[in-house]
Amino acid sequence: LSPSGKLLFAVNTPDARLEVFRVGDHGSLVHQSSIPVGLEPIAVAARSENEVWVVNQLSDSVSIVDVRADSPGVTRTLLVGDEPRDIVFAGPHNNRAFVTAAQNLISTTLSS
Repeated sequence: LSPSGKLLFAVNTPDARLEVFRVGDHGSLVHQSSIPVGLEPIAVAARSENEVWVVNQLSDSVSIVDVRADSPGVTRTLLVGDEPRDIVFAGPHNNRAFVTAAQNLISTTLSS
């Protein structure tokens, strides 16, 4: 869910896509976009209203996705090590990302 609660994000593992839905009145969902990401996406986390990170287990990567409706797509791909599993953000303005992987914990500081 986006910070405002207006967007819902879901990984579509078989099709290697991030699905974006607009949350309507009374919790109804309207499909907004389907964005190709890496192979076998298994986790998603919203860093901000417009930036979502997707963990791609088979690609050993994280896709950074701009979900704005006018031009949604991957803006950057981070190679993070063998079999990443999940991601969380911490710090002021979510400027720290922690990615768990089969053998490592990867941490990075992000610019605002």
